Amino acid sequence: MGDRLTIFETDEGVTIAFGCRTYFIHRSEPFHNIAKICIEKNDYVPFYVEIARREGVGEELKQELTKQVKILQEQKDK
Repeated sequence: MGDRLTIFETDEGVTIAFGCRTYFIHRSEPFHNIAKICIEKNDYVPFYVEIARREGVGEELKQELTKQVKILQEQKDK
């Protein structure tokens, strides 16, 4: 299985799978509302952020995302 994000939505919540890791987001969790909005908008970046948070690497991912946004903004401004 490759490192591909897969999302399953049920009445109980949302299951996200990435590579060999699987995470369940119960409908009572705060992120569930964000997940539903992301699914509707086909915006999957927050799922990667949530996976990183659950893996304990959220801060590193946040720093890398911030760095990449700055790079893209600089390229756009040229």
